[in-house]
Amino acid sequence: MSPDTLQTLGVLAIGLGFVLIGLGGISTYQASQSIQRQSELRAAEQKGETDAQILTLMLKNQALQQQAAMMAPATAPTAASAAAASGAMAGAPASQAPAASGPQQQMMTIEPPPLVSQYYRPPSPPPPPPRAQEEEVPPVAEAPPDPLAPRPESHWEEPESLLPETPGTYISVHQRHVIADTLRAHGRHTVTIESSYGDPVSHAFAVELGEAFAAADWVVRGIEPHRGLPLASGVTVSAASFPPAQETRAMYEALLSAGIAVTQQLDPKQRSSETLILVGSPL
Repeated sequence: MSPDTLQTLGVLAIGLGFVLIGLGGISTYQASQSIQRQSELRAAEQKGETDAQILTLMLKNQALQQQAAMMAPATAPTAASAAAASGAMAGAPASQAPAASGPQQQMMTIEPPPLVSQYYRPPSPPPPPPRAQEEEVPPVAEAPPDPLAPRPESHWEEPESLLPETPGTYISVHQRHVIADTLRAHGRHTVTIESSYGDPVSHAFAVELGEAFAAADWVVRGIEPHRGLPLASGVTVSAASFPPAQETRAMYEALLSAGIAVTQQLDPKQRSSETLILVGSPL
């Protein structure tokens, strides 16, 4: 088959597809219209049934009203005769009894006298007797305590948390609290402290720093002498990489907030998971 023939067949197929789509749309529209008409007819039928029921109830109501109107005059003579009989029993002639006529005669009814039990009410209980006024006893004055009397022994001991804190030689109580509060906000970590080799002042300064770190619930591995050149004065926070780890930045921030001279250094030979504090002589 030539390309022109194929093209013509393709155009015919496309045209046939459009025709089928149009027929499908028309059938869908007709089906929707049919469903809508059926729903309208169903609604009209339901409305007609409701109206028929309302009309039936209205006719029944009118019939009941007519029956009540026809039965009302028949009860009037009975009421009049009852009134005459009651007048005769009271000693008055029947002609003197008031006769009801018209609409009042139709509305007249005879009600039986109320029972005695409806008017019975048990007597109220007697009021309680008045209470006798209680005599108020005046309070008895207590004797003042004897200052010479022996006091009972007390086993109370002041808890350790209330004992006054003694400041360190190189770190005050306030600096210790600042370091502990700052480190506590960053969670629990491990720190290694090194002091200058053979320097007792540097070692004592490192011990006080370790106590402040332990108060923040940090784990202090121990205070070891630094094997190398003498350490510079102050405190140096050593990091293995840049930027430093979170605990390393927290350590630097805590020492700086406490007013302690602190510097930073980068040591590639150091383990990346280790936080190292180098403590020299205090400034």
